Amino acid sequence: MQTFTNEEEQTAYNLAEAMSEKAMTFLKLAEEAADAFRSGKQAMRRQFKARGLSEAEADIRFAGTAHASRTISDNQFFMSFASMYNAAAATQYAKALYHKTR
Repeated sequence: MQTFTNEEEQTAYNLAEAMSEKAMTFLKLAEEAADAFRSGKQAMRRQFKARGLSEAEADIRFAGTAHASRTISDNQFFMSFASMYNAAAATQYAKALYHKTR
């Protein structure tokens, strides 16, 4: 249980916790996008293998699909938001620590 010495410390800590939760949400979404990319790539490899073609050909073909582009851009988007929220949470944690020692 956290003990707070003043209202500013409590406010900064609560804001940091909320931002950390938001960052975790975006990290989960980024992971889902990466999983969607991997599963699409594997599906394309299975299709190409069934036709007697190589995995390299499947990877090249999959890289050009809209599904691959969308999942990669989603992953990058969610990772950038997660990074932003993590940085903001770190700032708020530092602010809470500052108010605690003040």
